[in-house]
Amino acid sequence: MIRLFISALSFLLVLSGATLADSPSQSAETLRATLGRLERLAYRSESPERSAALAEELAVATAAWQALAPHLGEGPVAGEMTALAEAVAAGDGAGIARARGRIWAGVQAGAMAQGLAALEAGDLPTAHDWLLIRDYARAARDTAATLALAEAGAGRLAMAEAARIVRDELLSTYDGELKLALARAGDDLAKRQSQRLAGDIGRAEGLAALLSPQLQAALGPEGLAQLRADLDRAGSGDAGSLARAAEALASWSAVALSEAERNRRALLLHRYLGMVWIEYKDGVRDGRVTVALEYHEAALFRDRAAMLFADLRPALADKATVARLETLLADLKTLHAAKAEPAVLRGLIDEAQALVAAAFGAATTAGGYAAAVELLPAALDEMLRAAGAGDWVTAEAKRIEAYSWFDPDIEQRLMPRDPGLALRLEALFWEGSAAEPGLGAIIATGKDAPALASVSATLKSRLAEARTQIEAPLSPVTAAVQSAGIILREGLEAVLILAALMAALAGEGIGAAQWRRPVLAGVGLALATSLALWQAARGLIEISTLQRELLEGATALLAVAVLVPLALTIFVPAKGGHVARLRERLDLAGGSAATIFALAFLVVFREGFETVLFYEALLTDAPKGAVLAGLGLGTMAVFVAGFAALVLGRRLPLRLLFTVTGVMLAVLSVMMTGAGIRGLQTAALLPATPVGWFPEAEALQLWLGLFPVAEALLAQAAVLGVYGLAFLWGRKTRAGALRA
Repeated sequence: MIRLFISALSFLLVLSGATLADSPSQSAETLRATLGRLERLAYRSESPERSAALAEELAVATAAWQALAPHLGEGPVAGEMTALAEAVAAGDGAGIARARGRIWAGVQAGAMAQGLAALEAGDLPTAHDWLLIRDYARAARDTAATLALAEAGAGRLAMAEAARIVRDELLSTYDGELKLALARAGDDLAKRQSQRLAGDIGRAEGLAALLSPQLQAALGPEGLAQLRADLDRAGSGDAGSLARAAEALASWSAVALSEAERNRRALLLHRYLGMVWIEYKDGVRDGRVTVALEYHEAALFRDRAAMLFADLRPALADKATVARLETLLADLKTLHAAKAEPAVLRGLIDEAQALVAAAFGAATTAGGYAAAVELLPAALDEMLRAAGAGDWVTAEAKRIEAYSWFDPDIEQRLMPRDPGLALRLEALFWEGSAAEPGLGAIIATGKDAPALASVSATLKSRLAEARTQIEAPLSPVTAAVQSAGIILREGLEAVLILAALMAALAGEGIGAAQWRRPVLAGVGLALATSLALWQAARGLIEISTLQRELLEGATALLAVAVLVPLALTIFVPAKGGHVARLRERLDLAGGSAATIFALAFLVVFREGFETVLFYEALLTDAPKGAVLAGLGLGTMAVFVAGFAALVLGRRLPLRLLFTVTGVMLAVLSVMMTGAGIRGLQTAALLPATPVGWFPEAEALQLWLGLFPVAEALLAQAAVLGVYGLAFLWGRKTRAGALRA
């Protein structure tokens, strides 16, 4: 009767005009999505409309399975499809949920077998299509399996070795999913959510069947039989059986992790625990949720940390550490649900991170680059899923999260090697260009998910290029050149500003004592503050990416606010000439030494903090001697340029001196204006509108602060306008004086 019912429904679907894709992956995706809709429909109250909708979705699921069955064979899935039909006919929500979990795991098992067989036979297109029917590690970038397929396609990896890599990754992923399903089942049981419990137990049963060869090798035939029996009883709400099943799998791993993979997951576990705190502290206050998205993200990172701990548990020999980490993760979950004060969670997180670091070594707490290359693509994928569901607010949050992995963790290591690529990547996160809109610009429209996917793919491709450059070994000569380039790029602007100003002061015969002390004090304080802020950001306080961009942008604009009036004083003489104007400004009784001090501090501090970060990144994998040699050579070149500007200025005729100095300060202030506006744009405080009429040249951006965005160019034009008006006013004043 049930088979007749299924056949009738399938015939009804054909009559309605529905069609299914031919490829296995598309048929499987149709089946997956339809099973999900069936389970959601089962939550509704009984009604004729519910029954009709269930029947319609069952017909779609049946047709999708019939498209897959010739490839996968009847097997267990056929029996589960019958169980699904029976549950639909009876309106049994728990039965639908349990059958769904078993069916999808069975399809994944068949797809894995088909994909591996095709790969070993050298049929990459078929293997690729079947291997799309899989689960992906929840903390992954482009996975080892994906890369293995690409390498095999390029002829750089043997098919058998590619198949081994793919098999190990799939088994490891399904191992984690099995443990996650059991953990969720425990929550379902505690909350008395019978349908969810049935779905998670069905998922666990299906995955246990998929992993049965590995489970039998570890547990033995009797142990596997006991596990299956415990799962069956757990589906009926037996807490003891569920606990035994979870305990049986706690120290088991389908694939022994390599040392590199174990260290990678330990690093991610440490990082995820830290992210729980970062998200939670901004999401909860006084026992209530203040930012729902941050609160949700904290839960997501805690769950991911629990998954990684489950993967790493077999590698932990110290049972006391295992037990304490289990307790801490459970307490974090309880406190999160209770909306406890952030300070309470912070203590538990610190303890958990310390245990992870003690168990897996100092590499666990190393710089964030290794975690960033794992998490950034995952954040982009989550962004695309949110956009595909029409949730553009979450998509924007995920874009910012992805950018926070890029800057500083990736950008700082890339900037010394390829600053042009770093700029292109940063632009893709934000407004992009007139020809190629960035993620931020697309999300702002809230309507073009396909374009977002296209730009995300481009971004991932360029990130792969960045990884290649970052991870390529550096020769001593290359390291020295890159080191010198950092100090030249970051320090030349400040030195030229100060040299030009001092040349003008000295040229007017103003005593060095009046300006040397405020200049040296400003420079010294800027360097000390940069180092202090860098050290604080490493340990005492947390400075987010957007906060750092805001700091740099605001500092640049403050420097411009001090520099422009001084430049006008030099560039545009008034009654009394330059000497009177400068001496008036530098009169210590009037406090104008503070102006010189402020300018010296701001122009050095603006670049100092970022320069320290760049050198820290470069020193992670470059020869230290070569980096220090490059730093010395670059510093020498910067000071030679400053000294030349100072000496040359003193030898120029007075009028030419002030013309050259004024023009130099005007150009530098325009550059700093562009950099400052750009900093506020990347801090998400100002909009950014790309323009197609201005050249998108990396050299212009890196060395002159000229970005192809309307807001920055408009601000720079306004500064130039101020100089232009002042120059015209000066000419008018001089002409009037001559006529008089």
